[in-house]
Amino acid sequence: MKDHQRSKDLYRKFSSRHEEDRDDSSSTDVDLEALDLNEKDYMHESTPLTGTSGKSEFLAILKEHRWLIDTFLLVVIVLLLLGGDFRRHGREHFYEGGGDLTGFAPEFGQKITTFSPDPGFVPENTSEFFSDETRKKWLSLVPKGLGYLEIKNPQEYDNLPAQLDSYPDQFVVTSSMTHQLHCLYSIAEAYSALTSDINRVPKETPWHLTHCFDYLRQSIMCCGDVALEGEQTTFPDGFDGSDGWDAKHVCKNYDEVYEYLESNRADNKVWI
Repeated sequence: MKDHQRSKDLYRKFSSRHEEDRDDSSSTDVDLEALDLNEKDYMHESTPLTGTSGKSEFLAILKEHRWLIDTFLLVVIVLLLLGGDFRRHGREHFYEGGGDLTGFAPEFGQKITTFSPDPGFVPENTSEFFSDETRKKWLSLVPKGLGYLEIKNPQEYDNLPAQLDSYPDQFVVTSSMTHQLHCLYSIAEAYSALTSDINRVPKETPWHLTHCFDYLRQSIMCCGDVALEGEQTTFPDGFDGSDGWDAKHVCKNYDEVYEYLESNRADNKVWI
C-alpha cells in the first residue's frame, strides 16, 4: 500500500511540472510571436535606401553634370599635351645622343645614309681648293650664321653655356656641328696652302689647328658611330683595308638640322 501511495504522489508531481512547462512554453511562444511582429513592422517602415536606389541617384547626378566632367577631362588632356612641350625646356627633356642638353634644340628624325666619296671638297690638286667652285661646295653645307644661335628666353633653359661676348645685345651661342665643319675646313685650307701656295696659310693656323685637332678628336669619340664597314674599293693597288665607302650609317636628318640652325640664327653672315 505504501508503495502504491508513493507512486501516485510521484505521478502528481510529474504532471504538475509538465503543466508548468507547457504554460512557460506558451508564454515564450507568445513573446517570440510579438517580437516577430515588431520586427516585421520595423522592416516595413519607410527608411533611406542605400542599395540600387542610391546607385541610381549617383548616376543621375553624374548624368546631370556630365558637361562639367567632360570639360575637366578635356582640360587635363590639353595640359598633358602641353606638358610634353614644357618638358623640352629644362632638365626633364629627353636626352638624345649627339643632341642638346639644355632642351633648346628639338629632336630630329633619323635616316640611313650611305657614305660615298666626293673629292670636290678637297681636290687632289690642292691649288683648286681656293677656287670659287670648291668654296661654294663648303658653303652649301652650312646655314646662314654658321650655327650661331640666338636664345631669346635663356631663363627657360638649364645648363646653357656662357653667351658669346661678340654679341653684347643678344644671348648668342654656337653649335657643335657647324663648329666641327669649320674646324675641318680650316684643316683642309691649311693642308691645301702648305702643299700648293704657302702664302695662303692663315696666320692663326698653329694655335687654331691644334685646337681643331683636339676638338674633332673629342667630337668623333662623343658621336661614337659604330656603323660596320667592309673592304676598300678606292685605294691604290697594294693597299688593303677599309675606305668606309658604301657603308650605311644611322644619321640625323641633315635637312631638319639645317632648317633648325638657320631659323634660329643670330645673324645672316655666310661663312665657314
